[in-house]
Amino acid sequence: MISYKQMVENAKKAGTANDKTMWQSIESFSELLEELRESHPEKYWNFMREQHGIMYGGHYDEMFALYDVAMLEYTDKTGARKQGGHWTLEQIETATSGMRFPSGVTQWDKYVAFNAAYADLCKVLEDGDILKAGFALYFADEDWGSDTKIWDIYELKAEKE
Repeated sequence: MISYKQMVENAKKAGTANDKTMWQSIESFSELLEELRESHPEKYWNFMREQHGIMYGGHYDEMFALYDVAMLEYTDKTGARKQGGHWTLEQIETATSGMRFPSGVTQWDKYVAFNAAYADLCKVLEDGDILKAGFALYFADEDWGSDTKIWDIYELKAEKE
């Protein structure tokens, strides 16, 4: 049986794979993915995350940042259960304006990273210290080897689920 990849490779060799046919194929594939989203949402989001990582080089855009932050669950200092982000994008941009981020880091990378740091550290640290720790953890980790640590962590987490 032929795989989808083999079919595309064969079309390329035959000279029939052009922008028009590839966009038609993507449209058809998107319809199948919509069915997958309804029947198997975890598989759908794992596939979308993989594709997003390929297309955006392991950096967040608005769609995935909002999705990942909405999934955060934590308990704050008072013992209250919380879900979602603590800080808005604008609050993070203002609070981190004096920090030097690696080139390529997006505002959405920061949004996810600092909200994730808050969720993990809010029981024991104050906001200013969480921002410093979040920066050190996600954007100044010399042994990670790339500026995509926050994306990489969530990609690994999705693979485990």
